[in-house]
Amino acid sequence: MGMVIVVLFAYFPAHPSPDWKRYDALADPLGWVLVLLGMAALVRHDDAFSTSRWCAVLAGVVSIPMWFPQLSHRLDDSGQWFASLPQIVFGLLLCREIGVLGASQSPADRYVERRFGLLVWGFGLVAVLPVVTLGGGIDQLEGPTQLMSLLVNVAFIWLLFRVHRREWLGGPGPLEVHPAPKSSP
Repeated sequence: MGMVIVVLFAYFPAHPSPDWKRYDALADPLGWVLVLLGMAALVRHDDAFSTSRWCAVLAGVVSIPMWFPQLSHRLDDSGQWFASLPQIVFGLLLCREIGVLGASQSPADRYVERRFGLLVWGFGLVAVLPVVTLGGGIDQLEGPTQLMSLLVNVAFIWLLFRVHRREWLGGPGPLEVHPAPKSSP
């Protein structure tokens, strides 16, 4: 749920003056606190997640000054990209760790391995495309770069919700659905 808060935004006030002076009601630092609580549970279950936990800590620390518009509006596009790198690296590492752990299960969890493996490549593109767009001056890639970032983050969140019950990830296991009792005529 923390990543939902990090990715989404709800700006207020509606018409600030000056126009850059707007805050996000879904404060990213709060989202990162929730992510860290979830990462603590993952690390307790398996030490393989300790690296991505530290990336989440770094991303959370970076998000604190970025929440204040008085500081964040001073960054140009390349500065915004640089400030987002801890979040991107966190997503990449967590996907890598989950994918590898899924492959090491007996039998291997191919669904998790393939989906999170694909997301590793997606986060890699999200990290590199702004360099090409901003550094190379290819303005035509700005829209596709933002769309790619949105798609990767939405897929990441959806897949995390999809696999969170896996026992090998510390979840409670599959949801048991009991059939409704048959009524007599």
